[in-house]
Amino acid sequence: MSSAGMTTGAHAKRPKTRRADIGEAASALFAARGFHSVKMDDIAQASGITARALYRHYANKQALLSHVVHQDQSRLIETLTSLGDTPPPDLASGLRMLIETALQSLRLSLLWQREARHLGPDDFAEVRARTRWIADRVNALSIAPARPDLDPFLRELRSWAVVGLVTSPGHYDTSLASTRLADLLLQAGIRVVGCLPAQEPVHDGLRPVDRPPTARRELLIRSAARTFRSRGYGGVTIDEIGGEAGVVGPALYRYFDTKADLLVAVLTRFSEWLALETSRALRLPVPDEEIITALINGYVRLGVQETDLASVSVTERLYLPLDVHERLNRMANDDVGEWLRWLMAARPELSDSDAMVLVNAARTTIDGIVRIPHLRADRRLEPELARLTGAILGVSPSEG
Repeated sequence: MSSAGMTTGAHAKRPKTRRADIGEAASALFAARGFHSVKMDDIAQASGITARALYRHYANKQALLSHVVHQDQSRLIETLTSLGDTPPPDLASGLRMLIETALQSLRLSLLWQREARHLGPDDFAEVRARTRWIADRVNALSIAPARPDLDPFLRELRSWAVVGLVTSPGHYDTSLASTRLADLLLQAGIRVVGCLPAQEPVHDGLRPVDRPPTARRELLIRSAARTFRSRGYGGVTIDEIGGEAGVVGPALYRYFDTKADLLVAVLTRFSEWLALETSRALRLPVPDEEIITALINGYVRLGVQETDLASVSVTERLYLPLDVHERLNRMANDDVGEWLRWLMAARPELSDSDAMVLVNAARTTIDGIVRIPHLRADRRLEPELARLTGAILGVSPSEG
């Protein structure tokens, strides 16, 4: 048997942890640069081995992505299985175990939200099934026992909110110690489980109609958002986007020169519409401590009603041209800053770092939930998700 990696002797031994080390290197690269931008040679170099040695362990990038996502999911699955076999004494104990496990797999949510669609059909189906299993077990072990008063939709929505919350730290940086971070997530999780549902009935009247616009530029932006979301920036050409919109040939290039121009238009559209929602919130004639609720409502509304735009803002931002990436990141940071300002107006006891974690966790949870099709099918999603987001931030009423 030939040895893996670069050898100087006859038979250098392969480290027992090599497969795991390769997985860790790949996970870090996928998270930092995105699946399409990472080559097998990059992973081999980061792992300190040759590309030939890498292929002894993994056949291709999809196999590597499947490994790292399944490995991180397995940690949560093992913890939830253990909680089912030996139920914890109370809600807080079970949630803390889940949070501590999730903090060992910080990239999990980022990879399954942003990169899992690049897996092969069978692996993708398995990842989705395991994700649903995790949410179902959270529901069965934590939500249903604590909230028998809720109907199935409201319990399931809380289970997805808990999953989004506890896995959210992979999406943002924080200077908080892990124990403080875990405490904040635990307190937020308990508030989510105990959050009171909306009292106002949601009138199930006529559903919105998605009429296509006449303007070709608008058709192209819609098509780009839809195809980038489903196939990824690297998985589609500008001509395919134009073909789906019914705009082909020279007519396409009158509006956009390149695929990158389309991506810029999609993400700029989301940023500007989010800025409009923020502007509307700031103009409301309400006390300062209620502005954060208005900001939540606007963010949820945009995510539910323009899910393709919201999804692409999460999954494809890495592929923006550098100058545009920096500009749109500044706009996103400014919007987060508004949330931080008005959350602290409502909860002045919070430190800056605690408030920042809660804001990022809340927005990340929204970003994940609005992309779940069967939840969007219920007309209650928008008001109920806004209420749960307020619970994460500690500005929604909960049961005592």
